[in-house]
Amino acid sequence: MVIKIKLILDRFILFITGFFSLVLFLGAIWQVASRYLLNTPSTFTEELLRFLLIWTSILGASYAFGSNQHLAITFLKDKLKGKNKLAIRIINDLVIFVFAYLIMIRGGMELVGTTMLQKTPILSIPMGIVYSILPISGVIIIIYKLLLLSEYRGKMPFREEN
Repeated sequence: MVIKIKLILDRFILFITGFFSLVLFLGAIWQVASRYLLNTPSTFTEELLRFLLIWTSILGASYAFGSNQHLAITFLKDKLKGKNKLAIRIINDLVIFVFAYLIMIRGGMELVGTTMLQKTPILSIPMGIVYSILPISGVIIIIYKLLLLSEYRGKMPFREEN
């Protein structure tokens, strides 16, 4: 069940980020074409591409946390074996969990709330919508970490076995 949920979440994130990447690519081509071929630069694409790049990057980072491919200092984890290695992985996942909750979800929701009345200069959308990717990605990271921590069940390093 855990693997199935993770697979669905992975596919969803990869689909969304792939779609955003395609829009980024086409938007960049349109930006260059409108500027140099039509001599009338597109006004909305620069802002749209900037916001899509933010969303794509943060969603990609949440996928990296879910697949344990995020940037990490692994020298300690690589030196440990067995239960000690598992303990470090669990501690690391719990720290990421707390960060995602406190900074990305709680802090992100506060940021979204305070910027919802501010409008972007060209697209005139609320900045809170742009910043809403923070709590969304925070929730995704927490789901990933809960799924990963549930996989550790039964392998807990702090339990003595007879």
